[in-house]
Amino acid sequence: MTSTGETTWTELTGLPPELLALAERCYAADGGMPLATDPAFLGRRWASAFGLRAGDGSLLAAGAVRPGPFFTGLVDPDARGRGLGAEVLDRGLALAAAAATGGGVVTVESETMTDDAAELFESRGLRQTFAEDVMRIDDLDLPPVDWPAGVTVTAWDGPDVARRFHATYHESFRDRPGFPGDPADEWIAENEEDDDFLPGCSLLVTLPDLGDAGFVVAARGWIVQAGVAPFARRRGLAAALITESLNRMRSAGKADHAWLTVNINNPGAAALYRRLGFEERGLRARYQRPV
Repeated sequence: MTSTGETTWTELTGLPPELLALAERCYAADGGMPLATDPAFLGRRWASAFGLRAGDGSLLAAGAVRPGPFFTGLVDPDARGRGLGAEVLDRGLALAAAAATGGGVVTVESETMTDDAAELFESRGLRQTFAEDVMRIDDLDLPPVDWPAGVTVTAWDGPDVARRFHATYHESFRDRPGFPGDPADEWIAENEEDDDFLPGCSLLVTLPDLGDAGFVVAARGWIVQAGVAPFARRRGLAAALITESLNRMRSAGKADHAWLTVNINNPGAAALYRRLGFEERGLRARYQRPV
């Protein structure tokens, strides 16, 4: 271990309990993605990490770099305002630059984003490339949906229906900047291979004479994705799909609350979710800089 002022650098291997406890303290203070405290999720990002200890040995801050390169860091809420975040970030950026071969871009990830972190990242030449509000609803006892006449609602059931979901996903989002256009097999597998995927709560709505018009994909306690094709917008389909999905989730005993994320560049969707009863619980973000 090496000393830096009143703190000491230390190496962290695996996912020690003190690192998990640090993540839990940050999440409690900052909100954001609930996955920020999940051991399996953290284990993938923090397999090899470093930290700053106080004189009494307690872990005040930590960071980790993984191939990509990606960096993530945490600072104990009670130890903020002392420059520890800057020390951890600078060390992480230096390690990321050393690990990068032939240049590239370092991505800084935060599931529990704060204004102070944003200011620090920008001071180091990092620019925000992605940010989502994290929202939660605690009351799933919603009114039943009154679907328009002739509407068909189909649950995710079998490969043919799954491909219709994908086609509707593509139609719903292809006009959005940065739409990745995931191939059907890849997108379908990503959903079906999720252990928490709920096919019975993942719904496709079809309008008479217009065809498949909107969809929602659900997992246990999550609205994973929802969209409506441009030709069918402003008919209340998104609200109806999400409400129906949440009602089925509750009736099946799969969840008593639910989460979703929404891009900060999509205020219309955020307003819809608030009308349904979702509340902001924090922010997650990605920043990048050439290395």
